Amino acid sequence: MRKILSIFAMASFMIGMIACDKIEEDNYFKANNESTDIIPLPKEDIDNWKNEKVLLLEDFTGVKCTNCPDAAMEAHKLKEQYKHQLVILSVHASEQNFFSNPLGGYPDFRTEEATEWYNTFKPGPNPIGTINRQNGPKGYLYQEWAGIIAQSIDGTPNIRLLSATEYNENDKELKVSVYSKFLEDFPDKYNLTVCLMEDHIIGKQAGANGGDEYDHRHVFRKTLNGAWGTELNEEIIPAEEEIVKNYSIKLDNNFNADNCYIISYIYDRDTKEILQVTEKKIK
Repeated sequence: MRKILSIFAMASFMIGMIACDKIEEDNYFKANNESTDIIPLPKEDIDNWKNEKVLLLEDFTGVKCTNCPDAAMEAHKLKEQYKHQLVILSVHASEQNFFSNPLGGYPDFRTEEATEWYNTFKPGPNPIGTINRQNGPKGYLYQEWAGIIAQSIDGTPNIRLLSATEYNENDKELKVSVYSKFLEDFPDKYNLTVCLMEDHIIGKQAGANGGDEYDHRHVFRKTLNGAWGTELNEEIIPAEEEIVKNYSIKLDNNFNADNCYIISYIYDRDTKEILQVTEKKIK
């Protein structure tokens, strides 16, 4: 069995109904102080946590896609509506996708992981988006996103998921700890993927709503643990099991740490459907 870290000694982690004033101790997240590699959860994140489903919208887009700015505007509108319950990744792929070709002064946002996702899912011409990688996942036209999200947002998740970060300005090292707790027995078929996203990158974009000084939002930069992430466990994950996974990378020199976020999600290895998502600004 891979190392499952018990989590000791930290402030309480809110669960259950948001309005509850008293929290039962056995439902807390606790930080493990035995290893300096584990980043403790900030108290404000624990205090502000709500037991709500969070969805991931992966917007397969491209710098040469003339309709993609319209899809980005729709994603931004939905983000304003659903706030923390909707996390967005703008995915630029792949080597075979003309829309992501940087020739002609366009920025190059292509990554190996994005290419692998695109070639695996084959979601269709840009712009198109997956929502928690449901239905295949083949993706939805951006005109469909609002309806699919409205149908999918309700319910209580059976996984609690939060992350903590520590960033060193001097050497650009980023350390991340992802905390998960399972509320029921889970079979051994779930992975955790941890992504780096950069917001507000100014660069050229095709389309009537694009331009030379276009604000590229929610740009997927890389993963910290590969396109398909890390297996959480080699055996059944029992109810109330807490797992912490830790990662460390150095940011590329052209990444603006002030605008970078960590996006973590747990998904079913068989169907690729995502169960829960969390987003954390690295600074």
